Amino acid sequence: MPFLPERVEAVYVPVWIAKIAAKSAWKRVPWRMVWMVSLWLVEKGRERMRENLTQKERKELVNLVMRSKGRPSNLPQRDRTRIKSIAGKAIRG
Repeated sequence: MPFLPERVEAVYVPVWIAKIAAKSAWKRVPWRMVWMVSLWLVEKGRERMRENLTQKERKELVNLVMRSKGRPSNLPQRDRTRIKSIAGKAIRG
C-alpha cells in the first residue's frame, strides 16, 4: 500500500476559477483569469492572503487593483506582471 499522509488539507477554489484554470493549464496564463483571481483574492480570499503573503504584498495587491479601476489597461505592463506574481504566490503559497 502506498504511503498516504494522515491528513491532507483541502484548498477550496470557486468553481468558476477552477474551470478557467483547468482550460488554460498548459497555455500561457491569460490576463483575464489573473484579473478574476486577483479580484477574488481581494474580496473573498483574505485567509489565503494572510497565510501566503506578507503585509507589504497584501497592501501592494490591493493598491494595484484599486489603481486599475477595474481595467487592466489602466496599469503599465510592469504592474500587470506584478499582480500576476502576487496572485500566484497567494494561491500557491
